Amino acid sequence: MRNPRRPYRRKLSNYLLNKSLQLRYVALVTVVSAIISGALGYLIWRQALDASSDVVLAVDSAFGDDAEMQAEMHDNMVGRTSTDDRNLILRMAGVGLGLMTVLFLYLVVMTHKVAGPLYKVSRYFDEMAAGRLGPVYSLRKKDMLQDFYDKFRDMHESLREQHKLDIEAMGRFLAACEAAGVSGDGTLGREMGELRAHVEQRRKALS
Repeated sequence: MRNPRRPYRRKLSNYLLNKSLQLRYVALVTVVSAIISGALGYLIWRQALDASSDVVLAVDSAFGDDAEMQAEMHDNMVGRTSTDDRNLILRMAGVGLGLMTVLFLYLVVMTHKVAGPLYKVSRYFDEMAAGRLGPVYSLRKKDMLQDFYDKFRDMHESLREQHKLDIEAMGRFLAACEAAGVSGDGTLGREMGELRAHVEQRRKALS
């Protein structure tokens, strides 16, 4: 019995089609977000620290007549508030790291939706530079730059149609020469042979 085919799982590296572009943008946004989160976290920590100091001062004032009780309550409140402040810092750091991780992964996925179309277009440009004009396939529905890609595909299809017309015109010319009994000897023969080879090359370029 055959094993059921496992669904394809994308790796993080699959989303990094253009590492220099994507990581630069992701790093910039992540660093800015970290600075903002750190500044807000610092303000919250300062507020908590000031509140703890006020509580300790209030306890000292309440037991000002009993030095022994004041010292005991002071140490107790300082220890408790220090623990609370330390736990607050740890919780904020944990939440901050979690948010940064989620933000990093989200930005990688989002930039992939932009880098993917650009990567495909660059591949088609390489094909065109090599003289190949094969069919252009559609983007995925969730990819961005759909309008830009549609215009590129229209331009590419226009070039393909022009190539087809050129091939048909040259094919008719060669057929007419053969039907008219034009000699294929000498220079004319070489030129007609090169033209046939060129037509065949253009046909292959459209496949």
